[in-house]
Amino acid sequence: MKKNKILIVDDNKLNRQSLADIFRKAYQIVESEDGKKALEYLKKDKGLSVAAIILDLIMPVMDGFAFLEEFKKHSEYKYIPIVIATTEDNVENEKRCLEYGVWDFIPKSFHREIIWFRVMNAIKRSKQHFLEYDSLTGIYNRQMFYQKTREMLDDSKDETFAFIRLDIDRFKMINSFYGAAEGDRLLRCMAHNICGVLSAYKTYTYGRLNSDVFGICVAVEKEQDALLIAQKIREQVKKNGELRCYLETSAGCYIIRDKEMEVSAIYEHAVIAAQECKGQYMHHEALYTEQMGKEMQREQQIINEMDTALEEKQFVVYFQPKYELDGYTPRGAEALVRWKKPDGTMVSPGEFIPVFEKNGFIIKLDYYVWDQVCQLIATALRAGRKPDPISVNVSRVNLYDPNFLESLVNLVEKYRIPPEYLHLELTESVFSDTENVILNAVNYLHKAGFTILMDDFGSGYSSLNVLKDIDLDVLKIDMKFLSKGKDDGRGEKILAAVIQMAKALDMPVIAEGVEEKKQVQMLKRLGCNYIQGYYFAKPMPQEDYERLARKSHE
Repeated sequence: MKKNKILIVDDNKLNRQSLADIFRKAYQIVESEDGKKALEYLKKDKGLSVAAIILDLIMPVMDGFAFLEEFKKHSEYKYIPIVIATTEDNVENEKRCLEYGVWDFIPKSFHREIIWFRVMNAIKRSKQHFLEYDSLTGIYNRQMFYQKTREMLDDSKDETFAFIRLDIDRFKMINSFYGAAEGDRLLRCMAHNICGVLSAYKTYTYGRLNSDVFGICVAVEKEQDALLIAQKIREQVKKNGELRCYLETSAGCYIIRDKEMEVSAIYEHAVIAAQECKGQYMHHEALYTEQMGKEMQREQQIINEMDTALEEKQFVVYFQPKYELDGYTPRGAEALVRWKKPDGTMVSPGEFIPVFEKNGFIIKLDYYVWDQVCQLIATALRAGRKPDPISVNVSRVNLYDPNFLESLVNLVEKYRIPPEYLHLELTESVFSDTENVILNAVNYLHKAGFTILMDDFGSGYSSLNVLKDIDLDVLKIDMKFLSKGKDDGRGEKILAAVIQMAKALDMPVIAEGVEEKKQVQMLKRLGCNYIQGYYFAKPMPQEDYERLARKSHE
């Protein structure tokens, strides 16, 4: 971004011309006879082409001090150096100007070389400042922060350093709701708070890395000091009373063991720790542990292998039967995915499903499972059998995929199977998301002929509202829902009430996670329709399920 103009603000035309003559060969000259007109020009230009401002203090309409007061409010002008042209040696005026951020002073006695060098030095310093400092907050930018941190670590001897990665929770939402100007003000406030908290420490660096992300490297006596620093900054941010919203920060802290490690690598360790806080209520600061690092490496390994695993069909669909309590007869199943590597080792769904939900790969994997299930149903229909419905899981990520609904309908049409054979399981947590999105999706799927189950009913806080507002077909209750209470009778009463309510709504109930005979007896007594769990059958390969299904219809 090239700055090639000098703005001269002086009510005396002769003074303006004399100054212009000094710089005319190297710069374009813009003249203004008062502060108001100068500000109007800056607003029009947005401060993009002005390399420096030479300002007189005593002018009509708007004097130099009024100009400085207004100029200071515009962060976009922050790195335009202002040089005061003055005829008098007034200590109070000079002090006042410096408080406004004036860069230098030149005499109106017009020593051409002195004026030239003073203004040129200010311009050079401003360009260097622009390269080193963040234009919004005035603190180090990412590159300079990394450089200064590297120098600090190299110069240190016995000191222990902590690296803190800090950001503002839901900053994008705050920016959207309150506007960019308010978001910028909050970032400047954040930088100010960081500076204030760190002033109590001897050795440190800090900077703005990007958007609302800040980095801090500070010498500490104890590991817990890093958490304390992050906590103090968060407390200062929450005191920001001008913004009428709930403000919190998330901080990941890493104690530097190897000072020769690249600063970017140190930062990544702090990022890993920060991820422990995201989405965790009342958990805002986390200290990096080796276990976090191992988990991150494991997650990255899963990501590295996922595409190949899908191409090679390492993902295998298993089926867990659902049994009708009236006669203990198998009546369909739930499709579950397993990852079986070429060497025979199995990757637990608890390991890879959360990773895929986070990075969006779950959309591809879900479709793969749906396709396999549709093939199984189509094969049974072509053989003249009437198969029991098979349910598949639909993650919340799918509901925000614009192609989800159409792809599901296209899939059953591709294999020419009636939609009632493919049931869709949505966990209760899905319904806590944007209600209109879920409601529209459910209505669309119902019109297309699909049966929709609410999985994990009772595990969240919105169950009854969902049943009131959204037309669902089947309730699934996990027996873990009742396992925390000490009084089995109390849990049984709750379960009885849920089953009774479901019957009133004409909704069958499936109890999953059933492992004991006494649970089966209780569920049958309460009028539960179906059960699913290890008591009758574990998830099984497709061949085993097909044999079981054929036998149940003999």
